[in-house]
Amino acid sequence: MKGFYINTCPPNIPQVFQESLSSKQISDQCIAVYKQDFELSANNLNMVGWFIYDGKLNNIEDLSNDLEKVGFQALDNIEFGVYSGVFYSSDESYFFQDNFGLNFHYLHINESEIIIAPTIKAIEDSAQLKVSTLHESFLSKRGHLFGSCTKYQKVTCLPLGAIVALSSGEIVKQKKISEIIRTTQSSLECIPSMTRSLIDKIPEESRSLALSGGFDSRLILSQSKMKSGYCYGPESSADRPIARQFKGDFDNFHEFEFDLNPASETEAQVFSELVESPEQYNDAQFINAYHTAFKLTKESDFFFDGYLGDVFQRGTYLYFPGVLGELYRFFPSLYKILPFNAKQLLKRRYSNLNKEEFTALYESFCRETQDLNLSDYNKVILYEAFFARGRRYISRGALSINGCFKEVIPVFMHPSLQSIFAAQNYHDAVSFKNIKKIWKEVDLNYKTKKFENGYSLNTPSFMMPKLALLYRLLIHFVPGFQNYSTSNKK
Repeated sequence: MKGFYINTCPPNIPQVFQESLSSKQISDQCIAVYKQDFELSANNLNMVGWFIYDGKLNNIEDLSNDLEKVGFQALDNIEFGVYSGVFYSSDESYFFQDNFGLNFHYLHINESEIIIAPTIKAIEDSAQLKVSTLHESFLSKRGHLFGSCTKYQKVTCLPLGAIVALSSGEIVKQKKISEIIRTTQSSLECIPSMTRSLIDKIPEESRSLALSGGFDSRLILSQSKMKSGYCYGPESSADRPIARQFKGDFDNFHEFEFDLNPASETEAQVFSELVESPEQYNDAQFINAYHTAFKLTKESDFFFDGYLGDVFQRGTYLYFPGVLGELYRFFPSLYKILPFNAKQLLKRRYSNLNKEEFTALYESFCRETQDLNLSDYNKVILYEAFFARGRRYISRGALSINGCFKEVIPVFMHPSLQSIFAAQNYHDAVSFKNIKKIWKEVDLNYKTKKFENGYSLNTPSFMMPKLALLYRLLIHFVPGFQNYSTSNKK
């Protein structure tokens, strides 16, 4: 919901977000919705969210001055952030969003009127739209779309780093993934220290972390001092007892049941209005969980999140369903011995699509990855993360819903980390070899305690997928082992 509403009906902030979100009229045609204290303005520039520029957090004055001097090139020099903004030059006004499109917006040109909003619902309420049968079918089968398409004709999900001229609706600039992922000499062993460098740019008293029993949040914790932390799920789940071992790393640490306060019909409606996925893919309980976390950690403004950390540390977007998929997970050496090309792997991951739907997906994949000098496995990972399941589905909770309560920092999306992840051998990632390199220099206290799947970093790599399968069976079928997602389905 956070972002800019340009030529739309005025947005209504739901009751559940009243304590965390505010709105402001920027101009006759533009309203900003933002987390309180995070609407940033200077001279010719208005922004929502957070960013790091010239090594400083929310350095709006210098960015505004540099936009005046060098134009859009200044936006290229933003190190990282989740943000959107409006910039006014002498002869044009522009909308822009962050280089990874994490605070993504939609664009519709309605006759001569340019409509931009962070939700499809806001555009639906402001214009007559025509459904694309192909994309609506894809959405109903997968819960998400891909590339820049939406279920409506002439409604575009703005691409990475999009800059839009507000007089015409023309996308005057956007980022290719090949422009963001750079050649690097840094190795996987550098990931922890580079994570620490990012965290250090956020004041310690403003930090909070959702700590689970997995790798991703623990790696973040190992490199930081957090003011507040929390863990949710059934009391006997793997997550809470494991996370509890690290509560001493926080000034304040909280545990709570994921479904302590069941979601109401109103909250279910709010969830549906904020995301593009059909109702059967939505779980409004996440609104309550994030709201509870917000109330317990009010002293901090930022949530650090391990968004897509499993994808980049362990190559999980190489997984595919079915018996053969389980066999490859159990014996990950098969990814090397009997490899798939990109088309074959995507076909297995999206096996319920018809020919026309898959062709549209694959053509999008080819367009977005054609400039990448990488293996097919690496291309599939990046495409899924930046153009398909990651950005268009997983981001709903981690960034969109959670971001209505606090500013979210998706640590593993930092461009420097992405450049390292993109260069790795993903066969070694899915075989649990690379994760040992990533964690090589991490303090033993964080490495030797078991993770949610029953192994630690001392477990031999070849045993990790076997233990992971065992714990997946326990989580799904044995009472007392469920996590928040499986218990909520019972």
